[in-house]
Amino acid sequence: MALGVAAGLGACALGPLATPHSAADQAGIGQAQAALDGMGGLEARFVQVGPGDDTAQGTAWFETGHLRLQYDAPMRRIVVATRGRLVVHDEPSDATTRISLAANPLGLLLSGPVRLSGPIDVTDIQRGPATLQLSLTRASNPAQGLLTLFFAGRPDGSLVLSGLEAVDAERHRTRFHLLDQRTGLRFDPSLFVPPGS
Repeated sequence: MALGVAAGLGACALGPLATPHSAADQAGIGQAQAALDGMGGLEARFVQVGPGDDTAQGTAWFETGHLRLQYDAPMRRIVVATRGRLVVHDEPSDATTRISLAANPLGLLLSGPVRLSGPIDVTDIQRGPATLQLSLTRASNPAQGLLTLFFAGRPDGSLVLSGLEAVDAERHRTRFHLLDQRTGLRFDPSLFVPPGS
């Protein structure tokens, strides 16, 4: 989610409107919802792929409505999402860019508690032996972008968020792989204050 996050953060392309879900799909949506509801504060290492051939890595912190990405050298960039905006601060140049999340796929994850219904349509569900992925769009305007959430199974049968992929209206695509996740954490609010605020 570097400046590329702003330009474009799916396994699925921007697709058709959601159709009624089968009982199995509803169960998968319920599992994903339970994983998001029970996650609390999440800290993880991340590897970002895209947009294009760009790659980067760093540490991510996420809780309801807030996100911070701190990129490792040589990128040295901090991204904070809070209060409906994405703030990108490039440390070497001391430049800061602010982008609204209203029309960005990341806004689906950062507008408050994630509800996989109502204003959000689940447009696709895929399952593996120990994986689950859901693609999401805004019900009011699916062409604004697509966000796909990836979950991995834990030994106790629960799910943990293992990655996300976003494609914006211009079809810029960015994927984040999450590693070494720690959940149920509580963070100091200052962690989500954008640099220079």
